[in-house]
Amino acid sequence: MKIEIKKKIFFYSVLISTPLFLVGILEFSLRLFSYGDNLSLFIPASNPDYLTINQNVGKRYFTKVEETTPLNDFFLKEKPVNGYRLFILGESSVQGFPYDANLAFSRILQRRLKDVFPNHKIEVVNLGMTAINSYTLLDFTDELLKQKPDAVLIYTGHNEYYGALGVASMENGEIAVWLKKLHLYFIHFRTYQLLRNVIGGFFKLIHPPNQNEAKETLMQQMVGKNIIPYNSEMYNEGLSQFRDNMSRLFTKLKKAKVAVIISDLVSNIKDLPPFYSLKYEDNPPADSIYSMAKRFEADSLFGIAKENYVRAKDLDAIRFRAPESINKIISDLADSFNLYHISLKSLFEKNSPGGLIGNNLMAEHLHANIDGHFLMAEGFFNGLREYKMIGNEWDSLNIKPWSYYKANWGYTELDSMIAEIRIKHLKAGWPFKPDTTVNNFKFTYKPNGIVDSLAFMTVKYSDASIENAHKNLAKFYESKGELKKASDEYLSLAYMYPMTASYFYSAANLSFKAKNYGNCINILKESPNPDTSAFAQFILSNSYYMQGKYDEALSSVNKLQKLPQNESNNLLSEKLKYKILIASGNNYEAEKILASIKKSEPGFSGSGGNKPLIILIPEKIKPYIEKAERLRRNGQLSEALAILTEANSIQETAYSNLLIGKILLRQNNPNSSIYLEKASKEIKDDPSLSYNLCLLYLMKKDFPNAKVAMNDFIRIKGNDDPQSEQLQILYEKQSGRKPLSSEK
Repeated sequence: MKIEIKKKIFFYSVLISTPLFLVGILEFSLRLFSYGDNLSLFIPASNPDYLTINQNVGKRYFTKVEETTPLNDFFLKEKPVNGYRLFILGESSVQGFPYDANLAFSRILQRRLKDVFPNHKIEVVNLGMTAINSYTLLDFTDELLKQKPDAVLIYTGHNEYYGALGVASMENGEIAVWLKKLHLYFIHFRTYQLLRNVIGGFFKLIHPPNQNEAKETLMQQMVGKNIIPYNSEMYNEGLSQFRDNMSRLFTKLKKAKVAVIISDLVSNIKDLPPFYSLKYEDNPPADSIYSMAKRFEADSLFGIAKENYVRAKDLDAIRFRAPESINKIISDLADSFNLYHISLKSLFEKNSPGGLIGNNLMAEHLHANIDGHFLMAEGFFNGLREYKMIGNEWDSLNIKPWSYYKANWGYTELDSMIAEIRIKHLKAGWPFKPDTTVNNFKFTYKPNGIVDSLAFMTVKYSDASIENAHKNLAKFYESKGELKKASDEYLSLAYMYPMTASYFYSAANLSFKAKNYGNCINILKESPNPDTSAFAQFILSNSYYMQGKYDEALSSVNKLQKLPQNESNNLLSEKLKYKILIASGNNYEAEKILASIKKSEPGFSGSGGNKPLIILIPEKIKPYIEKAERLRRNGQLSEALAILTEANSIQETAYSNLLIGKILLRQNNPNSSIYLEKASKEIKDDPSLSYNLCLLYLMKKDFPNAKVAMNDFIRIKGNDDPQSEQLQILYEKQSGRKPLSSEK
């Protein structure tokens, strides 16, 4: 009897273990031969110090339609001590649709937070994806928590019905909840991926897409069951799905002690009529309520109009816009889990005429336009500040309005046009048009002009590169001499791909060529690791020099010389430093650099071919001069003045008098004239002396002598020198006379 039992145990053990063993062998083999995809949320970036979002992660959720992809956000593999890491969960509105990554509100929020907390390493990682919903957000949570977030920001709920795995979705919406969860577990196994691919391929073989289906937008493709009346069984299933998934998500985040800010949802209620109206149970058709809202709005009864617009949206039986029941669940869950809750809806209403959200802030039914994206960043920025995240004290001096960032942001007409064409394509099909309409937009649209043409190509062809569109437009502008516009195209790319330094450099270089030195400096400061970039420091040095900011120029060229360079570039750096020192009047240091340059290039004679100014300084006071120069460069003017006065007591020199005069002038001390005029008797053709004398005489209202000094400076430096222009403007402003040849 015992033997029989043992045989049965052995038999069933073999029966169970054999297929498991074979599946294990198959799984190992598939991985060995790299079949299938790594579907982890985060993978190593090309830079070994960083992780990035896996562009294949969408394959977890999409089988019947082409998977969507996340943004290319990066974050450090090892979270720094001064780091603050934010993850943002959501759908296409979070990802930035209809715009590209440069206009996603996460990028705007990150820049604003960096401005307020310059000593923190602020990381804002956008996990938004098109056509997903709470199933995806919950599925991301465990992997997200492993990356030690300080806070998670959430804006979700519009895709709860038609998003992947949603109750009415084409993507596995019809299967039971437990099967959806099982699918999300097994999808990481290559054997399961093989099985799914075989079944999917067989399905497509039997049901190949016809020509009209191929023209459908993703919005149309995602819909399994389109009509969902208000308060119907499927309507309530969608609400339960959202509540259950978000409850589980919040439980995980609270257990990990991660702060959460969640917002309610925003829709276009005013300028988008209901997609589908029907009378269901005791509810009137949505279009009749919408018409009533229009009449109330026309009578300036905005409060009643808003109530009816919202009700019309809720009664719309095609559920691309989340009903207010979703917002109610968000509010209830925020209370139950003690989460931070903000209202983007209220913020959008405050910025809409009559409090009615429409095309003023929305691109179509639920996606924000450019102003709307900056407002979304504003809402979460204010929430982080209100709840004292990152720090208890937020420096109000570094807090600028969202309108400032919009005016100075990296986006162009091409970005706006691409978004506009995407929306036109979307609206050319269902549900904006009857379901019998074939979307022929890509075959009938006629672009007008180069911007429109480049934008259209990126929408018409899925493999068309947005990067190339911006680059081609930049080349076009540069060929026409429109350097500012060319620079802006590269800046747009830099904001799309903030880890790609070359886009910042191209934008900065074109700004420099356009003589927009301030903009050039700002761009380079935003670039990745400018302090360790020879290119960045070289352009910064030249930009500061052209602005007459010699201390900053010298600081940049010193950083440049500490970086690894070849012999040719090192010589170029020395020449640049020499030019800066001469312009700043630091002739003693310039003499040293000149000697070094002449070892490599004996024929070098200084900037512009002019004879360099060389001043001999007695050996006994050289240590005093060197110490005074160091103090002056560090801003210790009083200490430098004391050293120079002591040097003059040992042996008075023209150079000591020049330096004393410059310091006194900076201190607005009228005695500066004594020293500068003494120096001018011995020192000739020194632009810094002429420059300071001109400023001195303008300060004393001695316009004839100011003009002489100004003309002397222009003779030495040339009329195109930025400081020549500065002096002429100052002279004309204070004397009321036209300088140079314009004055007879």
